[in-house]
Amino acid sequence: MIPKRIFYVWGANETKPEQVLKYIKSWNKNLPGYEIIEINDRSKDYFDFEAELNQNRWFRTVYERKMWAYVADYIRVKVLYNNGGIYLDTDVEVIKDMSPLLNEPAFVGMQNETLTEPAILGAQQGNMFIKKISDFYNQEIWNSELYTLPQIFSKFIAEEYHIPPESGKLKEIVKLKHLTIYPQEYLVPFQSGCFSRSAITDKTYTIHWFNGSWVKPEILYFLENKHKMSIQEIDESFRSNGLKHRITCILRSKKQKSNKMYTEMVESAR
Repeated sequence: MIPKRIFYVWGANETKPEQVLKYIKSWNKNLPGYEIIEINDRSKDYFDFEAELNQNRWFRTVYERKMWAYVADYIRVKVLYNNGGIYLDTDVEVIKDMSPLLNEPAFVGMQNETLTEPAILGAQQGNMFIKKISDFYNQEIWNSELYTLPQIFSKFIAEEYHIPPESGKLKEIVKLKHLTIYPQEYLVPFQSGCFSRSAITDKTYTIHWFNGSWVKPEILYFLENKHKMSIQEIDESFRSNGLKHRITCILRSKKQKSNKMYTEMVESAR
């Protein structure tokens, strides 16, 4: 079984805002008997932060560039493969006991008809599907145009199980050899800015509130070019041609901010 432990990632010296504390409170309330474990840059027991920085180039690069969402992506797959448990992003609310999911080899939910959302991710120790995701960060990520975890999950689901995202097969619960995939209503009932109360049903375990901020222009430029150029070339190119990338990112950020304000408004009314 998947162990009754919840992992999350937070900076060791960062104060948790009230909203994050609210979500963690929902974990304690609805997951009785679960161990809740914070992974931070001082961690040793479940995730040796210093050792990982020394041995994995991708993890070291995203950490040094303060790409915190991608730091957390690496940590979640590594810590679940090595230890087993459930990983939750700090903008995830738990609304009922997740224990019925613990018999799965691993589980993830869909955020729409084609993409998974590993903001909520569970796995038994040594799960082979999670290992493939973890191994992707060793070298393949530098040769791939992919960089978000939902995209990476979709790639391996298509390759390992011959289920392309557009197939429509992921609209129901799909039990595979090393992974169970749940439809939207179970773990991610709506997308950012698209709240619908009717989307939350008696099958819903968690709500992902999508409270993350948009990525900085220089980070986005790095992510979109990491497989095309060396890091030095990326940095030099951005310094020379960064204005258009900053403008693009500002426009995206405004849209993201609007969606976030809408989500927070709806949540406060619940």
